Amino acid sequence: MKENQKSYKDYLDKTFLEELNYKIWSTKGARFKANERLIHIAQLSNICTSMLSIYLIAVGLLSVYNLNSALEYDYNLLAYSSTCLSILVLVFGQIENAKDFKLKANQFHNCGLELSHIYNELRIFKTLTLEPNLKDKGDFSRKISDEYQKILERYENHDSIDHQRFIAAKPKYHELNWFDVFFINISYYFKTSFIYHLMIIIPPFIILILIIK
Repeated sequence: MKENQKSYKDYLDKTFLEELNYKIWSTKGARFKANERLIHIAQLSNICTSMLSIYLIAVGLLSVYNLNSALEYDYNLLAYSSTCLSILVLVFGQIENAKDFKLKANQFHNCGLELSHIYNELRIFKTLTLEPNLKDKGDFSRKISDEYQKILERYENHDSIDHQRFIAAKPKYHELNWFDVFFINISYYFKTSFIYHLMIIIPPFIILILIIK
């Protein structure tokens, strides 16, 4: 059977060792996807915080410089907008810092590396060991299964979207159609980027509506 015709069910419908092979491989992939997701969110969070700070400075400067004499500013609304933005930047920054995106991303990366190690052991056993007997397979399966479980216990579990993104990367292998992949990508966007894009885009419009008559 050609590689592009294989399915994940080829592993799940066989022996425990084959099933364990798929579990470790997919969990490893999901943990690396979790690392990518958190790094992406951390970058968006930094950009969002910077943009909010820029908006705060810009509102403050409007009360200092008369950039366009044709426009009349309500300076009370300018002060109000500046105060609201200050509170928003402070609260948003504290919430984002408390999430420790980079630390969690590093932990998921380390977990993926540890899983890669035992996955390589399993692949070596399957491909290089000449016709292992049933006892050898049983002993090795228990050993790898115990190591796999211990690694999982040491780290926080990944989000479901991480596993979905992993399987979406190989849609034919996991028997996904284009709509399944599209839905996963849309779900990923709303779970990661949507709120930050709103925080960057919405404040300027609200400020303009409030301060410009």
